[in-house]
Amino acid sequence: MNTRLRNARRAKGLTQEEMAKLLGYQSKSGYSMIETGRNRPPLPVALRIAQIVDQEVGQLFPADEVQSS
Repeated sequence: MNTRLRNARRAKGLTQEEMAKLLGYQSKSGYSMIETGRNRPPLPVALRIAQIVDQEVGQLFPADEVQSS
């Protein structure tokens, strides 16, 4: 579980469903799998998430939690 990400999302008042829509996912499951740690986000997605929640990407995702390609 990425509690940093969950807390940042909640601090912005966003639901997982809203985050998924902002990221262009068809359903919340794609985003939910990132937040629960089942999937590592590609770098462009990690950067977009950080932008949405006004955080540095390194604060939300340690380097080993992001796909480089």
